[in-house]
Amino acid sequence: MKSQTSQVARSCRIREWASMVQECRNRPNGMSVDEWCQANNITKANYYYRFAQVRKACLDSIPVSYTHLTLP
Repeated sequence: MKSQTSQVARSCRIREWASMVQECRNRPNGMSVDEWCQANNITKANYYYRFAQVRKACLDSIPVSYTHLTLP
């Protein structure tokens, strides 16, 4: 089991990464993700890793009862 300190550190990283993902999503029209990454000194691979981690954290936060819903 993760220690409380490592859970807090991960939570902080996820919040920072979520902010970074949002900034990228709000990049100027015509600017590619690759160009945004270069301008922000991050590799495209690292950006997509962080994006995936943020997505996973969001999905993990959904209560289990919602994961078994059937849609009409």
